Amino acid sequence: MNFIILAIFAIILGPNWIAEGYMKRKNYVTSAEEKMNLLDKDKELIILLNSYAVELENKINELKGIAEELKKPLKEAQGREEEYLSHPLNRLSLILQMHEDWEPLVKLMQQPVGQWPIGSIEKLRGELPMQDDVNEANHAMFRIIQAYGLEPKDVARGLLDGVQYSGGLSAKDCYAMGKFSFKAGYYQIASKWLSTAKDLLIKQPRKYHEMIGVTKMDITLLLARSLVANENISIARDILMKDPMFNKTSKTLSMHFIKNPPKPTINLETWESGGSFSDLCRSASRKHSVVTNSTRLHCRYNSTTSPFIKLAPFRMEVLSLDPYIMLYHNVLSDFEIEKLEQMSEPFLERTTVFRAENGTEQVAPSRSADGVWLPHRQTKPDDLKVLNRIERRIADITGLNLHTGRQMQFMKYGFGGHFVPHHDYFDSKSSFLEEAGDRIATVLFYLNNADHGGATVFPQLNLAVPTQKGSALFWHNLKGESYDYDIKTFHGACPLISGNKLVMTRWIHELDQMFLLPTVHPPRNCSFSRTLSKIT
Repeated sequence: MNFIILAIFAIILGPNWIAEGYMKRKNYVTSAEEKMNLLDKDKELIILLNSYAVELENKINELKGIAEELKKPLKEAQGREEEYLSHPLNRLSLILQMHEDWEPLVKLMQQPVGQWPIGSIEKLRGELPMQDDVNEANHAMFRIIQAYGLEPKDVARGLLDGVQYSGGLSAKDCYAMGKFSFKAGYYQIASKWLSTAKDLLIKQPRKYHEMIGVTKMDITLLLARSLVANENISIARDILMKDPMFNKTSKTLSMHFIKNPPKPTINLETWESGGSFSDLCRSASRKHSVVTNSTRLHCRYNSTTSPFIKLAPFRMEVLSLDPYIMLYHNVLSDFEIEKLEQMSEPFLERTTVFRAENGTEQVAPSRSADGVWLPHRQTKPDDLKVLNRIERRIADITGLNLHTGRQMQFMKYGFGGHFVPHHDYFDSKSSFLEEAGDRIATVLFYLNNADHGGATVFPQLNLAVPTQKGSALFWHNLKGESYDYDIKTFHGACPLISGNKLVMTRWIHELDQMFLLPTVHPPRNCSFSRTLSKIT
């Protein structure tokens, strides 16, 4: 299913009446099963609507037939009314009809029509996306536009980052995005969405949009408010003056908007558009290869980090030496990737972000994906063998000890899925970090080739790595000689435009390397030195 269909479903469908916990919500964006269920429900709703229309049509036809029967005496009497009524049988028939027929007719007219389709629709509404799902889908679209520098008018016709997708957005969809952007305080983007909605409304069925509560007046008013909020007061006044609905009150309305500036009601955790992160996301999506300005990069076979890989070396692409970042190719087989997907899919939940200050996991808008920790408590013995084999391979590739934190995190990103730029180290205190130390290194496995978007970007290094099935991206978060935090490892995941993105991450902790990688220079700011001082 292309992204346009996903966006339409997620933006349009109304709020769910059943309030569930955030972590237990169905993910209509990532889950293939839920996407298909959503299509099935849409088909069922349309069938019920048609059934309701058929029942209404049958009743209309029945009433029209009765009306034709009632008109027969009038047609017969037309032009000779006095003669017609002088006939005793005709007079009796008319009196009986006027007295007896209309009471059951009124009851027939008052009788409810299509109750079973209405009841079925009401039941299905409880299974449709909730308001949180709608907000999340709006946010996903907003992130994509911001990261890739897209224009709403192009998105509405299915053109994203140079790729033309099938389908498009309606005036109602663009109005919804305009409202979302307005509430978030991004008035320039809101103005573009609303201008697009206004143009589309001319070409699309107005009756339908008016029925669902989207009118030209609604769009024009919000467009004017967006323009005023963005200090384009004269343009807003011109729009109101040119519209016949507002020409009498445009000045009053404009002054009202000026005196009452809107306040954002939606808080978006995002990055500033136009920065190096967004630029790298755009470059990676177009080139489909590693993006970097470095001229020192090279490829070789790694056969030195463990005795085993002297027999089976790995292809290693050197992306950066400071900090140390390597891309290993063909690390996982198709069989292993398939097993990882199979053992993860039944247990996927919304991913959380670890808060080192209180040692808790929390859902946060900074990261939108489904995930599961492997091995899971229900992982089968055969699957555990696969995970253990991958664990040994990580040790062979990195040359590091992996005694702590033996779980790996499998993640599945969907439409708009992202992770804002961040550091993998915590630089804070918690009971776990006191025992294990901070994250000295990260291994990120790519389990598929994402269709469009989803690259891993290091803004301070001008480095972008697109997904490459079976490869592993490895980097050090702490400097090897001092265990100081390496701020240049600041990185993020670009929003996904189309398809799914599957990755698995293994974090490696510093205290496991105590006797393997001793510090050469006195550390200045790392948890290793603090913990080591307690030990000594």
